[in-house]
Amino acid sequence: MFSYNTPSQRYRLVGEVTLPGDKSISHRAIMFGSQAKGVTQITNFTISDDLLTTIDVFKSLGAKINFEPFSKDLIIKGTNHRFSPIDKPLNVRNVGELQGLLYGFLASIDNPYTVTGGAFLENRLRDDVLDPLQKMGLKVNYLGQSKLPVEITGTDSLKGIDYTQDISNAQVKSSLVLSGIYGNSPTRIHRKYVTRNHTENLANYFGADIKTTPDLITINPLEQNLQGKDIFIPGDFSSAAIYIVCAILSKDSEIKVKNICLNSTRTGLLTVLESMNGTYELENLSVDKVEPYGDLIVKSQKLSGTVIPGKILPLIIDELPLIVLMASQADGDTVIEDISDAMVQIHERLKVMKEELEKLNIKIKNDGDKVIIKGNQKITVKGILDSHYDHRIAMMLIVAANLIDQSLQIKNIEVIDVSYPNLLNDIKKIIV
Repeated sequence: MFSYNTPSQRYRLVGEVTLPGDKSISHRAIMFGSQAKGVTQITNFTISDDLLTTIDVFKSLGAKINFEPFSKDLIIKGTNHRFSPIDKPLNVRNVGELQGLLYGFLASIDNPYTVTGGAFLENRLRDDVLDPLQKMGLKVNYLGQSKLPVEITGTDSLKGIDYTQDISNAQVKSSLVLSGIYGNSPTRIHRKYVTRNHTENLANYFGADIKTTPDLITINPLEQNLQGKDIFIPGDFSSAAIYIVCAILSKDSEIKVKNICLNSTRTGLLTVLESMNGTYELENLSVDKVEPYGDLIVKSQKLSGTVIPGKILPLIIDELPLIVLMASQADGDTVIEDISDAMVQIHERLKVMKEELEKLNIKIKNDGDKVIIKGNQKITVKGILDSHYDHRIAMMLIVAANLIDQSLQIKNIEVIDVSYPNLLNDIKKIIV
């Protein structure tokens, strides 16, 4: 356990920031490269704890993966979707995103595999993912009293299904994409709201046939195996969010965040910012073979309260703690509607977010399926803060520390290594 002790002063943020490669895209690029035929070269790949776990899992499954530290390229020699049984469990540690996606990946492989994980995930069954996969033909065998470890056995004759999402969960959808491309008939996902689409984008880039509309995703079976590709990973927008929100809330600040992913299913924070009468600028826009990216400029400004509808929540699921903090400093109340979907997906995060914000004297009110955040709340510190080993909560607390003339202590700050190991060093480069 490590604590972060902040100075008793406020800083301006001035300058440029270049972010690590997008973590969500990187997870998926490893998965598709590992099952493709030939070589995949991933440029601007950033090593983090989460991604090291995904690399270890797919090395265990037979992919040859090598990281070039000077070029920051990850080179993968794929297996052409040929995987052998292994004796040891596949350990997803505490990477929830990997757990959900891995089930879908393994569903098309006719071997038994045991999946285990760390303490954070050991009681997280993920039946939201496993239930539809079992309808496609996946076999599930629970090996212990807790939810993990679990033994799953896929099949090379997966059945396509029609699946209606009651909750807008990008990981469930992505898991079905990973399995559905190997089905013997199309899989159709009838969705409630649009969610992140990195999985569909990458699948099609590697050679899949996936059609999307706002209401329906159709996953057609592969006609030939996926082919290795070259991929550029743009900067992680969820990591950019800490700079965006901190610059907005910090006096006399202006920053440029370079080469960040501008996929419209990831930039919900900018949609919320616009609804709060906030402004930003985009420069050097580029459309890569897979994802759009560019530079974003944002400066300090006073925001207004707003209403955030439920359909936006899947697009801000990582940024929600930062948005709640931002709303607490705006003029007027902010209302987040239809919060139940988010509660199902990130219940523990929302619980500890509320707990830590209360230590900062920031109040959040639940009203049925709504959350109300009053504006212009004065931040004061009551005790030692704690990330609860959630890197998104840690990022929110780091921003909050720059809004008061008082030192504070944040426990378990090392959790930020999960997604952004150099965050604290990078922040120091632009504070004045």
